[in-house]
Amino acid sequence: MRFNSYLIQELLQRFKTAAFKKGLRNEEQKMKAINHTLRFGTSTMLAVVLGSYLYSSSAHGAEVQNISKIMGGVRIEAQDQVGDISSINGGIELKRGAHARDIDTVNGGIELADEVVVDDAETVNGGIDLGNNVTVNGSLETVNGGIEIRSGSTIENSVETVNGRIRLTNTRVGDNVATVNGDLILRDETVIEGDLRVGGRRSFFSRMFNWNNSKSDVVIDGSSSVRGDIHLYEEVNLRIEDGADVGDIIEHY
Repeated sequence: MRFNSYLIQELLQRFKTAAFKKGLRNEEQKMKAINHTLRFGTSTMLAVVLGSYLYSSSAHGAEVQNISKIMGGVRIEAQDQVGDISSINGGIELKRGAHARDIDTVNGGIELADEVVVDDAETVNGGIDLGNNVTVNGSLETVNGGIEIRSGSTIENSVETVNGRIRLTNTRVGDNVATVNGDLILRDETVIEGDLRVGGRRSFFSRMFNWNNSKSDVVIDGSSSVRGDIHLYEEVNLRIEDGADVGDIIEHY
């Protein structure tokens, strides 16, 4: 059964706005924003789920299709080209050499195999995993999940997560790399053109009960560089190996 995909896009946009558009702020504020979005979007999502299953429409005539799905994952086969991909409950996987524009999911991971090209990839609950020589013309963003990028990949804008580890191997990032709760590892000639941002103010209850108070590991090997500054919003285990090229280290705590 088909339906108007703007309903899914509206719900996804609410998640993205709540989670990212105001930057990496207090974690408690982020979670409240996301919970509010979930409550606000429940009636819309129920209406969509009850009335439909999958929508696929041509974005440019017969050239590419936009894919919007409610339940279950989306898999794009090797070398295929599609438009935007969005999902509510399910992961998104692109096989080797596939092309897509914007990729969004709420509950599910994103996997991009070798030589995939996309514009942006965002999820709320799920990790993001990139193979070799992947090109992202925009940003990678998640709330609850790690991000791993393998050799030869390029991210033109930012790489951000709230709860999760970021591991970059021989990767170029054109803007900032940021995590609130999680380790951050740069290896094998990784280049960050912007800033490195780690940590954030923890909630009152986290401080009182010592929740999630273990220090994050930040490791930059001797072949990697951060051309902006390193902003630390809490104490971390910082290891910068000899030969690494980094900017100023600025402590905000």
